[in-house]
Amino acid sequence: MSERPEKKILDMAHERDKLAAVLSSMAEGVLALDTDGKTFLVNSAACNMFGINRERALNKHVREVFNNDQLDTLVKETLKSGDAHTLETPDLLPGETVFRLHITPIKGSKGSLGVAITARDITELKRLEKMRVEFVANVSHELKTPLASIKGFVETLKDGALEEPDTARRFLSIIERHANRLNNLISDLLSLSKIESGQIPLELKKIRLLPFINKLIGTFDDRIREKEHTITVDIPKGLTYIYADKALLDQALANLLDNAIKYTPPHGKITISASEEDGQIGLAVSDTGIGIPEADLARVFERFYRVDKARSREMGGTGLGLAIVKHIALAHGGTILADSKPGLGSTFTITFPRLHGEA
Repeated sequence: MSERPEKKILDMAHERDKLAAVLSSMAEGVLALDTDGKTFLVNSAACNMFGINRERALNKHVREVFNNDQLDTLVKETLKSGDAHTLETPDLLPGETVFRLHITPIKGSKGSLGVAITARDITELKRLEKMRVEFVANVSHELKTPLASIKGFVETLKDGALEEPDTARRFLSIIERHANRLNNLISDLLSLSKIESGQIPLELKKIRLLPFINKLIGTFDDRIREKEHTITVDIPKGLTYIYADKALLDQALANLLDNAIKYTPPHGKITISASEEDGQIGLAVSDTGIGIPEADLARVFERFYRVDKARSREMGGTGLGLAIVKHIALAHGGTILADSKPGLGSTFTITFPRLHGEA
């Protein structure tokens, strides 16, 4: 006995609803084109992704929807050959958004039914890929430079400089400096990697701010005296404690204080201050140093970014200090802000969310 027409219609409607639900829930944009290249299906993700009005896009040729020659050509090739194609393009929307499109044939029992286009926004993926390539290039350069110097001085010593004690001592001192730079670079790379990946579990403890900061300053006493800087600590009476990971907080503030000492000319002023506002506790390190140009300010927290590469390397910087500070702040659920004027100085402020019981 054959199935009743009503049952078939209901089953078809049910299958159609299931298909619609699947398409609506997909993160990828999906468009289906008939054999003439005209759209007969556009899912919600595609509408949101490309700013498409579904009703206006339906029954329109793909060229009218996107106005992209590459896509139009690949759709025609897929319809003709039945082969799938992939296209990565930044030209579908204004700006720098990059999409990866898969153009695949839709085949039925009686032949081609058209083409399906699935789209994914890969802008972030491309950004991370670019960062990875730049990171590898930067690490290679940062390792190669001191190694080349070490190798050069070792060869010079082997060629006879060992027989001249004063020259040998000077060369060995340079080799030691480059070896220390390599050691610092590797230590910073490992530290940054662990913090970024969450491999260092936060051990939040109640830290008394004033003794903590005074102890930190004490570790820089010799350098502060050498440059005759004036250090001021400004902590409000009501702000006695902070909850943070003590080792990471020490590392972050030490990096900021180290930079302030390095880039502030002799007889400069450095201030470490604390504040509380809108549920956030701020710890700031300010100086009267050389400052940072506005064009560089937005990039100072990038790995290996240096405002003055030669000066930074000469002073022993690895180019990772501020990146480490940034990720320590993020690990605490906080932020870091930079404010600077060339010739007037800089202020770096780490903010932490106030935890219950802090005062």
